[in-house]
Amino acid sequence: MNFGPLLGALALASVLLPVSATASSASRPATQTAQTTVSAVRLPLVVREARVMAVPPTATETSAGMVLRNLGSKPIVLTAFRSDVAARNELMTMHHDAQGRMGMVTVKSLTVPARGELVLKPGGDHLMLMGLKRPLKVGERLTLTLVTADGQTITVRAPVLKP
Repeated sequence: MNFGPLLGALALASVLLPVSATASSASRPATQTAQTTVSAVRLPLVVREARVMAVPPTATETSAGMVLRNLGSKPIVLTAFRSDVAARNELMTMHHDAQGRMGMVTVKSLTVPARGELVLKPGGDHLMLMGLKRPLKVGERLTLTLVTADGQTITVRAPVLKP
C-alpha cells in the first residue's frame, strides 16, 4: 500500500493546524494528538489562524483571535475561555451605541454556527485577556482553553504576533 499521499496530508495538517482539541469528559478520553483540531469525541471544530496580539510590556490587556469552523450540524456555543497569563478572560464583541459610537461589550457566549465559521478578530467578536500577569513576548505560544456550553474544552496554542 502506498502511504505517501496520506503522510503528506498529515504533515501539511500538522503545519497548518497547530492546536489541540479535547473533551473534558473523563469517561471519554481524547484520542487526538497535540497537532489535531477536531475532537473525535463530540466537537467537530477546526481552529485556524490563532493568534494573540503583541502589546507593549506596560500594557495590561490584549486580544486574541482565530477562525473557528464548525463541521457539525449543530451550533457550538462558547461560554468562556481560560488563559494562565491573564487575571480575567472575557468573550467580547463590538457594539454601536445609539449615537453610533463603537465600543467593546462583554458577552455571555459566542456561537459557531452549524456548518459555519466564527471569526474572532479585532473590531469584531474576540477574546480579551485582561490584567496580564507578565509581559508577553513576540513569538511565544500561549495556551487558550475555550469552554463550550456543554462543558467541553478546546485547547488552542496561539502565537503572540505583532499587529
